[in-house]
This record gives sequence, C-alpha cells and structure tokens, in this order.
Amino acid sequence: MTNKDLIQSVSQKAALTKQATEQLLHQTVQIITETLKEGGDVKIQHFGSLSVSAHKARKVTNPRNGKQTEVPAKQVWAFKANDRLKKAVNEK
Repeated sequence: MTNKDLIQSVSQKAALTKQATEQLLHQTVQIITETLKEGGDVKIQHFGSLSVSAHKARKVTNPRNGKQTEVPAKQVWAFKANDRLKKAVNEK
C-alpha cells in the first residue's frame, strides 16, 4: 500500500476530504518522528509500539581482511506488533 492508497482508503472510511486526510497523516507521522527523536516510545492500541534504543560505538573486525573498523554510536528504532495485529495478519 502506498501513501496515496492509504490516504484514499482513510478518506473514504472516515468521510474526510483527501486533502484533510493527507494533512492528518502528515501530522501523525511528524508527531511520531518527533517523539522517537526525543527518545520516547509510541504505543498505538491494537497495532503495536515503536521505540528507540541507543547502540554504543564499537570496534568490529572485517572477516575478509582482518582490519578493525570503528562503528559509530547510533539510535536504532524497533517496532513490536501487538498480539491483536499478529493474530489478524495470520488469520486465513
């Protein structure tokens, strides 16, 4: 499903204009991004949760040539699906 498809589907189900739905989706994504950027978690009932964790800088060895390389510290996000979502996806 593309962004365009999502906007069309939501606008039909919620009886909103496509412009209003597009703005709503854009603002929702922006709020989620800002929350994760600040280190917060986002939990959406019946869907799942998004979180960010910090990975420390570390040294790794290239198995091909044996050279060590520094991997910088970074923030890594993760999504965990809710049990209800898992069940719905796996239904036949």
